[in-house]
Amino acid sequence: MDDNNGRDSTNTASDVTKKCFFYDVKHSNNSARVRLWLNLHGGLDDHIETLTLTHADLDGGGKLVEVNPLKKVPAFVTDNGLNLFESFVILSYLEDRFGDGRFILANIENRALVQLFVRIHDIYISSPNCTQPNFSHTQGCMYLDPYPTKYTPERRTMPDPIVRASKLKEIYERLCWLEENIRSDYMVGDRITHADITWYPTCIFMEILLPYVFGWAPIFHEKDHFPRLTRWFETCSSNEHFASVRDDISGVLTSQQRDGRFDNVRKVARDNPDMKWKYI
Repeated sequence: MDDNNGRDSTNTASDVTKKCFFYDVKHSNNSARVRLWLNLHGGLDDHIETLTLTHADLDGGGKLVEVNPLKKVPAFVTDNGLNLFESFVILSYLEDRFGDGRFILANIENRALVQLFVRIHDIYISSPNCTQPNFSHTQGCMYLDPYPTKYTPERRTMPDPIVRASKLKEIYERLCWLEENIRSDYMVGDRITHADITWYPTCIFMEILLPYVFGWAPIFHEKDHFPRLTRWFETCSSNEHFASVRDDISGVLTSQQRDGRFDNVRKVARDNPDMKWKYI
């Protein structure tokens, strides 16, 4: 039965007797946006259990492959046994099932703009849109090795420096678009929406890796090139739940940096000085 908002009123949080399961990886930006939504919402521990996985779990498959045959996170199992994957789909489910409207704006055009921000991220930054070997998302240019290592299996390598440089240019151009279209201290208006929840975890990767790997200015901490993005990042980071996600991701990336994970990508940039790697 649908209520006046189009929700299935026969299946609400108060009716849940079994738990949902959320498959998470601490430093996955797409998992982090689900984790961030859950923490911002709060009060769902009795309804959703988080299962934290490692890189080994992703490579090996295990239980994860039963939920998501692509062996990627986030993945989610509803209390009725429905397997879901793709962060946008999981977040849509969470909003429909448990949401109270706090992340949904009243104005129709503002809601459309939020969706545009999310789609720009999901299509042009965080997804390869292909599951075949050696197809990678744009963000992978910051960290995927040119040849197999303990961090990058053969199927995920990015051997072509032209491809890497092109993906880096894509990141810069999407950041320019964000800078032009951000509305206020938050991306769309004066409160948190799915635009902020989606972009913030990915921007932590950029905050750490764009300066370290490619020599950019300290992005999200400078006001000459992206002042509005810097203000947005500062606003989000002042929230304890955003800050917690930042600690999770930056902690893993910093540890990997000490272990030399990104050295091969830095070498690609050094060995190809005729290509553009530094944009700010």
